[in-house]
Amino acid sequence: MSVKKKILYLSLRSGFGGATMHVDQLIQGFSNEYEIYCAAPVEEPYGVKWLNELGREKYLVLPYRSFSTRYWIRLIFFIKKNKIDIIHAHGKGAGIYARLAKLFTPRVCLIYTFHGLHISHYSKVAKYLYILLERILGKFTNQFINVSNGEKQVCLENKLFSESKSTVIYNAIEKNTEIKLTKEELRRKLNLPENKFIVISVVRFNLQKNIEGILEIAKIIASNQNILFFITGDGEEKDMIEKRIKEENINNIRLPGYKKNIDEYLHSSDIYLSTSLWEGLPYSLIEAVKAGLPIVASNVTGNNEVVTNNFNGYLFDLNNSNKAAELILELYESHEKRELFGSNSKKVFNEKFQLDSMLSETKKVYSKCC
Repeated sequence: MSVKKKILYLSLRSGFGGATMHVDQLIQGFSNEYEIYCAAPVEEPYGVKWLNELGREKYLVLPYRSFSTRYWIRLIFFIKKNKIDIIHAHGKGAGIYARLAKLFTPRVCLIYTFHGLHISHYSKVAKYLYILLERILGKFTNQFINVSNGEKQVCLENKLFSESKSTVIYNAIEKNTEIKLTKEELRRKLNLPENKFIVISVVRFNLQKNIEGILEIAKIIASNQNILFFITGDGEEKDMIEKRIKEENINNIRLPGYKKNIDEYLHSSDIYLSTSLWEGLPYSLIEAVKAGLPIVASNVTGNNEVVTNNFNGYLFDLNNSNKAAELILELYESHEKRELFGSNSKKVFNEKFQLDSMLSETKKVYSKCC
């Protein structure tokens, strides 16, 4: 019987979010094939879950989204002590820890997944310094994984790696049993208004998700009292958003908070809205196409690989709230178009975002190291 290879998953987040959900999928998907270790903060829900599943011997606690020389040294000793074969780092901070650790653990195969590259929003100096750092650290990276073709293209344009060192692997989710309740039954179950046209967004309340963009669109559409915006989720900007909604008397928005049964909320809704400033490949949109929703989304990297304009939704230019509002109203007026786009969303999900395929392609990258 062959000895299992040891994989260390490294992340500086373990709370709610797409990247942490992705890491959890890998841990669960490969637990029978590899010996799994983890280095991450201990947050709800994933960090606590991983610590309980793996045990303290296989879990190195790292600080949340910050670099510490002390923890970097601990990471090096953890890698050596446990004779790790592969490190798979997720996100910028984790990538820095992992690749600096490789300086002292050169035999380890290091794989790095970006989960979104938003250098277009950096200042010129910050962008220059980050690209320089990434080019240097790239020399200590065996393989890169990009979660979208657009993200890979940005990396290549900035010469962060060569074409041969990167593989594009789309994020994906499991195809669970279909929800059997009708939209009307779900709305009664969830205590949602049965006579409203619901525009839903599932977000982490932060700068990237651009919640203020949703507020602007809702204000433009406010005269149509049949349309209601649901923004589900939590995050550091939620209090600020709640305050602004109250101060500006925006009455067509609801903030129900984080929901574990998000599938039911999606199936209860009419269309999905994303106003993100940037993305890698957003899980929220994958959940939306799985639910068969038409989508109105900002035309940014990641979004435009889930949404094909005029096929399963509409794309609008960032900061053009009026156009986004116009597209929402167009879908509101056309049941036929909503049905067509919704059906096409399900096709997109089945063709592009299957979990088995994501795991299979990731395993191929691991196999290059072993």
